[in-house]
Amino acid sequence: MGLRNKMFIQHAVTIVMLLTAMFFIVNYTLNQSMIKRDTQTLSQYFGLHRIEALKIVSDQKINIEQLFSGKYAPFIASHLASNSNFQVQLFALDETIVGSSSDKENLLKRNDIQKALTGNAATVITAGEGTQYLIYSVPFWYEGEIVGGFRYLLDLHENLQTLNQMRTWFIAVAVGCLFFSLMVSYSFSSLLVRPLHALQQALKLVSIGDFSRKIQASSQDEVGELAKDFNHMSDALQHHIKMLKYEQGKQKAFYDNITHELKTPLTSIIGFSDLMERMNKKDDIQECNSYIRKESTRLLNMVEDLLQTSLIGDEAWRIKLECTDLGAVIMDSLRILEPTLQKSAIVTTLKISSCEVNLDPKRTQQVLFNVIDNAIKHSECTNLYIELTEHEGFGLVRIIDNGRGISQQLQSILFLPSAEKQDRIISNESHGLGLPLCKQFMELQGGSIVITSSEKKGAEIQLRFPLTQQM
Repeated sequence: MGLRNKMFIQHAVTIVMLLTAMFFIVNYTLNQSMIKRDTQTLSQYFGLHRIEALKIVSDQKINIEQLFSGKYAPFIASHLASNSNFQVQLFALDETIVGSSSDKENLLKRNDIQKALTGNAATVITAGEGTQYLIYSVPFWYEGEIVGGFRYLLDLHENLQTLNQMRTWFIAVAVGCLFFSLMVSYSFSSLLVRPLHALQQALKLVSIGDFSRKIQASSQDEVGELAKDFNHMSDALQHHIKMLKYEQGKQKAFYDNITHELKTPLTSIIGFSDLMERMNKKDDIQECNSYIRKESTRLLNMVEDLLQTSLIGDEAWRIKLECTDLGAVIMDSLRILEPTLQKSAIVTTLKISSCEVNLDPKRTQQVLFNVIDNAIKHSECTNLYIELTEHEGFGLVRIIDNGRGISQQLQSILFLPSAEKQDRIISNESHGLGLPLCKQFMELQGGSIVITSSEKKGAEIQLRFPLTQQM
């Protein structure tokens, strides 16, 4: 088989693979676009239906409990579904369908109802009666509580027909493009092979003893040099790309961590600002103002550190150890977190005495902020016990909560760097960066952090700092 035919076959296979990939991508994109459009439409209908339902309740025709009862719900569902191309169902807090605009007893039990009753809208695609349905469930809030929910069932028969028509058109156009591309590919491959034919003719002259044309049949010819140059270029580019990704990864990890730490002083400033609005005594207001000024200064210092790091290109954390009373650092941190603790109704019990250790006060305070903030936000605790003792040459800080605890599976990944957490949970309140940063700070100070916990039995975090005489 000639080189031209090999190139032609290679191009043909590549084009077929690309068209196949495009087919699946376009099909998936169209399907998702239709589902998104239909979901937005149902969401808009729910907004209108909610207003209409609340109007019925406000007019005192029925109360909110009757709205999701078997007596009124069927009529309300039928009324809301009139002049629409979808079914409307109402479900109660026990996940039962109390009213439906259709007599068909289909698709009554799905996980979408459970999710909706947790406070989140749920979308499910499921098969039923020879077609597919888009199910959209959404909770119904009334006076700050979920009292039931609305469920919409949209027949996707028209969507499927539209997708089938689009597939037919795509296949027809793809076949035309394939035929045209193969013609162009054949012509282009012929053009590329032409210089090689000249080389072939030169080799034939050599074979009959005509040495007027000097041909290097080894890797020293132009093709060989081109291949070598390309390989060298590829190796160099691969090396530079690898180094660039490594440096970008280091920089991203550093800026992720420092931006995470910027949240703590900002939260404290907001907390003390809110607290000042409820205070009448001048002394209390001045005390809050002093903490706001202190946290603002700390925030400014962190921003300056970040700017300095950016200017000199050094992403390493700077640790400055000094002999410090660990108890004073803990008390100062708790005073800053006091508004947050009060807002969360958490009772704090302290057993703290003076303990001279070697640490970096700023980094230690960041560790305490992260650990206590995690207990406030995620443990659902009502009591927090903090104890400081000397133990085996270390200053030992024990932070114990009575919250829901941490599973063994989650404990195994808590301190992993964010890039290694495959199932890291990211939300508006958590980015999974705090505890790995705490571990890094503790180790840089010559200490350690350990978590002991079991589900529904709270959690205990131990921070160990080397005593002064150990340095």
